[in-house]
Amino acid sequence: MKCLKRFLKYKYILLVAIIFAIFANINIGNMRDVLQTNLSQGLKSIKVTEEKIKIEEKNIFINAKMPKIHYYNEDVERYINSYIRRNINDSINNQRQLSQIYNNNIKTDINIDYHIVFENRNLLNMVIYREIRYKDNKFKLEKDSYIFDLNTGQRVFLNNLLKENEDYKTVIETYIKQHIKQNKINIDSNKINIDKYTNYEIVDEGLNIYFNPYKSSENNVRYEFKVPFDIFKNKIKIVQTSNIIANIDTQTITKNNKYINSVINIPIIITDNKDLSKHINDEITTSIMKFFNDSQQQAKDYYEDLPEVENKFIANVDFDIKKNSDDILSIMIIYYKYAGGAHGEYENVAYNIDINNGKFISLKDLFKEEIDYKSIINEEIRIQIEDLIKSNEENKGVYEFKSISDNQKFYIQDDNLVIYFDLYEIAPYAAGIPEFTINISKIDHILKPEYKEIFK
Repeated sequence: MKCLKRFLKYKYILLVAIIFAIFANINIGNMRDVLQTNLSQGLKSIKVTEEKIKIEEKNIFINAKMPKIHYYNEDVERYINSYIRRNINDSINNQRQLSQIYNNNIKTDINIDYHIVFENRNLLNMVIYREIRYKDNKFKLEKDSYIFDLNTGQRVFLNNLLKENEDYKTVIETYIKQHIKQNKINIDSNKINIDKYTNYEIVDEGLNIYFNPYKSSENNVRYEFKVPFDIFKNKIKIVQTSNIIANIDTQTITKNNKYINSVINIPIIITDNKDLSKHINDEITTSIMKFFNDSQQQAKDYYEDLPEVENKFIANVDFDIKKNSDDILSIMIIYYKYAGGAHGEYENVAYNIDINNGKFISLKDLFKEEIDYKSIINEEIRIQIEDLIKSNEENKGVYEFKSISDNQKFYIQDDNLVIYFDLYEIAPYAAGIPEFTINISKIDHILKPEYKEIFK
């Protein structure tokens, strides 16, 4: 009994000594962060179940795991699950379409899996893996990393995470290219281009930056690089995002016959106001279905006119959420059509919606009536085109820009207004769809008061 008491006495003395040692090496703020991190990781709030999917067709076999997260906040739970489910379904439909279109005898095996690489009380980092294997041991490995703010449901892109470090693009590119040079890695450094959409994973004391495919049978190197947090000037802070204002589900229509091959993804927008949701969905769905129905007729005419052509008519629709917060839903519908030739045609149509009243906002709606907003935006676009030419002489003579139009296409993202143009509108096909990002700081003084707060 005495031995037990003596043991307990020394045990408590040792515990106190350890605590003093910890406080001697880190400050109170850091200690709080460490305790919060350890506590949150020990009491994880996310649970995951999965559905197994197997698809076997003529020349393709797909084995996929569809994760489903369970979280106490039902809106966040639904938004994240819809986001992930759409990613995996897109991968499956894309691979099936490729197999159907080319109708070759190359057997393809696709395995899709997932893994939660990081989780605390604020962030969830889930990675979706795709292993695509062809004959003769050829393969490519791809993955998509998604970081979500568990407080709001928003996806956290690289620029959101590193918003306190405005030079993050240059810092990361320089670090990776120096790493390649120092280690004499035989890699295409032109692939190392950093922007807000760059894939990253949260790892110990840093980020894992990668570029798809991050590994393939074509070479022996991996296009992924660990970037430590200490290369950035400012401390990486916990991200604060705004709450989502709408959940987005997906309705997918597939069509594959002798005329056409289509994958049509239709966004289904869900808000607390059912009438408002119906108004928005009717507008967007009507346009998408018109494209789909018109494409089917065009495909039939194309086939009847050129029955000897092996290529099928392709018509796809997809979408991208640009902003889903601060009472504004900015959603991009992406139309793609291919009927043979050197390349397909695509068109982006953005809808910028005031969720308070369901109004579809035009560009002129954002600005004070007495302001010549066109001149201000035109000047900013000219400056950006000049910068493109300065950075690359090959851009000289590429852009033929005069002015934005009365019904100019645009979308809203973060604290930016993004003006964009259709194919061939101000540049050749090779230039793609030109986009010009204008920060709120450049136009804040000409915005209507009711729209100033949407740029966050």
